[in-house]
Amino acid sequence: MKSIISLIFLWVCYPLQASSSVNVSGFGTIGLVVTDSDEFGYRSDFSRVGGVFDSEFDFAQTSNLGLQFDIIANSSFDAVVQVIYREQEEYSLDSMVNLAFVRYTPTADWSVRIGRTALDLFLLTEFRDIGFAYPWAHVPSEIYGIVPHRHLDGLDITYRRPAGNGTFSAKMFYGESEYGVTGFSSSNVTPLNLDNIVGLALDYQTFDWDIALNHTQVKFDSTLITPLANGLRALSIQVPIFEQFWPSVNEVAAGIDLNNQTGKYTSVSGQYRAESMTFMTELAQINADSLTVQDMHSGYFSGVYHTDLHNFFFSIAYSETKQYEVGAVDLAMLQNIPFATDLYFEALGVLGFFNVNQKTLSLGWRWDFSDNMSFKLQWDHTRIDNGGSTLWQPPEPGGNFNEPVGKVNALFSNLSFTF
Repeated sequence: MKSIISLIFLWVCYPLQASSSVNVSGFGTIGLVVTDSDEFGYRSDFSRVGGVFDSEFDFAQTSNLGLQFDIIANSSFDAVVQVIYREQEEYSLDSMVNLAFVRYTPTADWSVRIGRTALDLFLLTEFRDIGFAYPWAHVPSEIYGIVPHRHLDGLDITYRRPAGNGTFSAKMFYGESEYGVTGFSSSNVTPLNLDNIVGLALDYQTFDWDIALNHTQVKFDSTLITPLANGLRALSIQVPIFEQFWPSVNEVAAGIDLNNQTGKYTSVSGQYRAESMTFMTELAQINADSLTVQDMHSGYFSGVYHTDLHNFFFSIAYSETKQYEVGAVDLAMLQNIPFATDLYFEALGVLGFFNVNQKTLSLGWRWDFSDNMSFKLQWDHTRIDNGGSTLWQPPEPGGNFNEPVGKVNALFSNLSFTF
């Protein structure tokens, strides 16, 4: 991936020597998050190490600063480089470059991009990190917090043409993506590689409507869980009566590994713009061949009322995960077998890592007090259902093994700007 980014920078620098047009712009958000929970620490997505607990004032979860270079070589070639600074485990050129692509537009209908582009999964794919571009203080976690991956290293081809009163576009893309994930209060961020990403994005836009359908398939490239799967298999072979104490152990061992397994993400989204109201919605489904990523359904519906410089909004969001049941296990007998209890609880952690069962009601206000600055205030009330708290950090490592349920109120205060 680093070689792709370096190549794009070389391509970008070449037209600069030919007196090309260069536009420099930027964006950022200064965001404050407070919550009322000692048990569930708020985090914006699965890449965040820490969580925000009661009596804490956090400026890291929703704050960022970005800089973008738009370079136009001629009518057919242009390039974009976008760099974003946010709180993350590692700061490097590769981790901070959000976009770096060259675009070739031979005709008004066709365009080809190669390099690092936005991973086209969402309605707000192109500006999920640009707070000034959307009405809320933060994008709905039930959709955007589930997949922390932000970019695709590869290429895409887009075809667009007028259709009726609007414009139809179809995009096909291929590549790979890497982004860090963490959980269970771990201080380590583990890169999760997605290979052979193949996607199709269909979109129809009019002045009032925007409707989109996205479907993406990936291959997981991660051996993080392979030692656990091998350990369960070995223990089942070495202890012939082991399956009597844990009947589903072989099923878990065969299905828990993530490496070389296929995952699919499908979404339907849209928005409608009336004179004084805007309505937005996204519905998504995640499927995978591994027990580590259970079937998940999520979505949100949001309405925004516009009046002068003020916007008042509400959102209702949800995420539901089909949980795998390990069945009856004789823990007392497992304690007599070396390493068996450790492997059992490690397997439970992996099986529950990607489970998100929650519903959130949001109310908020946005004030555009300047052409390029806005102030946002948002209240979230989240109900966390059984086994679905892993998007939240527990106060202690492994704290969500007991599948807690509860409610959390969170307040977000943001100053977003562009320049």
